[in-house]
Amino acid sequence: MSRAIENAEAGFTQKEKRIAAYFQARPDAVIVEKNADIAKKLGLSPMTVTRFFRKLGFADTADARARIINASYSSGSSRVDRRFEDNFLRRTSSGSESDLDLSYASIEAAFGFRNGAMWTEIVELLCASDAVHITGFQTMHYLADGFSRRLSYLRDRVHLVDRIDGVYAGLLPEDGERVTLVMMDVFRYGAHGPQLAKLAKKRGIEVVILADEFCDWATGITPHVLRFPAETHFFLAMPQGITTGLNLLLQDVSTQLGEAAGQRVKKLSEAQDYFGLFLD
Repeated sequence: MSRAIENAEAGFTQKEKRIAAYFQARPDAVIVEKNADIAKKLGLSPMTVTRFFRKLGFADTADARARIINASYSSGSSRVDRRFEDNFLRRTSSGSESDLDLSYASIEAAFGFRNGAMWTEIVELLCASDAVHITGFQTMHYLADGFSRRLSYLRDRVHLVDRIDGVYAGLLPEDGERVTLVMMDVFRYGAHGPQLAKLAKKRGIEVVILADEFCDWATGITPHVLRFPAETHFFLAMPQGITTGLNLLLQDVSTQLGEAAGQRVKKLSEAQDYFGLFLD
């Protein structure tokens, strides 16, 4: 997409330059946003957006979307070596500016979720469940590990699901026990993700999923899905949106637990002092 824009930009009208700037700052928009939504954001007509795609050599918006998905997100193009070649090796000042815009979008999405009813429900699950299990697939394992460690400062019975046994034996709640499973993954998704989510729901476990906006497999499994703007333009993305969302969840869980969390943190601090875990 960006290469097609570079090849055609000399002939762009002022309106088309506006569209080009938007896609350069938000390269995944053509996949996840409708033509009418893009036009509305830019103050243009949908036909202007369609003409823009035709100028790039596509038949229409649908053709652009299909070809970009095939080129950018097929199994071959998503190999880690291809992503290194496409994203890591070509760093320019203009690319850095686009990266900053996309970083803002990811972080803003996290704060936007915080104002919704679903967020309140997720915070309640993390506070009131008898146990919370957390897992992350592929490069998201480190986020799951960090979140489980920090959440355990605020409440007990927080467990990292490490998948070592291959059958997730830890997710076997007692009768009447309320358990929540928090999952996180980004494109390309781990094969066990949908299977684990369905198994957890079958066992009566509440499921919370943090993923990027391409995550369609979670639909119908759980209503508690937080989808953040994809950061596939980065080589091995952090990703910033999910990281911010996890930080905000911890903050709101701490607030809701109140004194109970305060007492737990106090006991942990006393243990840290006893064992001399920190420098004076």
